[in-house]
Amino acid sequence: MENEKLVAFTFDDGPVSYAEDSSAMRILKTLEKYGQTSTFFYVGEQMNADTKREIDFAQSIGCEAGNHTYTHCFLSKCTKEEIAEEFAKTTKLLEEYTGKTPVLARIPYMEESDLIHEAAGFPLAHCSVDSKDYTQIPTEEIIQNIMDAEVKDELENAIVLLHEHYETTAAAVEYLIPTLMEKGYRFVTVSELAKRHGITMEKGELYSRLD
Repeated sequence: MENEKLVAFTFDDGPVSYAEDSSAMRILKTLEKYGQTSTFFYVGEQMNADTKREIDFAQSIGCEAGNHTYTHCFLSKCTKEEIAEEFAKTTKLLEEYTGKTPVLARIPYMEESDLIHEAAGFPLAHCSVDSKDYTQIPTEEIIQNIMDAEVKDELENAIVLLHEHYETTAAAVEYLIPTLMEKGYRFVTVSELAKRHGITMEKGELYSRLD
C-alpha cells in the first residue's frame, strides 16, 4: 500500500527461549498472526540448541537477525581488537544458525564512540523512539511511550527500541501491533525500512530513523 506508514520495531537481548509462553515467542507469534516483521538483535553467548529454535521461527516469518555482540559487555572498556572479536564471534554463530551473514548490529547499552563504531564493522542501529521497557516500567507505560511518539508524528520511519525478554514488552506488543495497524502502520525490519527509502546503510554509521 502506497499510503502505509512504516516503522521498525527492534528487539534486543535474545534469544530467550522457544517455550510457547516465553516473552520472545509471544512477540514472534504476534508478528506471525498479523503478518508483520521486526529485527532481533541477538547475543552470541545466549545462542544454543534450544534458543536456535526461537531464531529459526523468527527467520521463518521473515524477521531479521542482527548482531548484539557475544557477551553484551560495555564496549567502552574494550580494546579495538576486543570489540571486533565481540561482533565477529556472534557473526560466525549467526551464519551457522541462519545461513546468512548479518548486515546490521546494535551496540550494547547504546554506547557511542568513534572507536566502537569503527571496530564493530557494521551499520549500527540506534533508535529514535525508546520504549524504556528496560527500566522495569509496566506494560501500560511501554505502550504510552510508543503511542506518544505516534501522536507527535515521530513514529513513522522510526527505529523503536524494545527488548524480547520482558513479559511487559510482550504484552505491550500484543496490544500495539493491531492498534497501530489500524492506524495504517506496517512493521518492517530495519533493512527493509532502509531499502524502502533507497538508503544504503554504511559501516560505522549510526541510524536512529530511516526516511
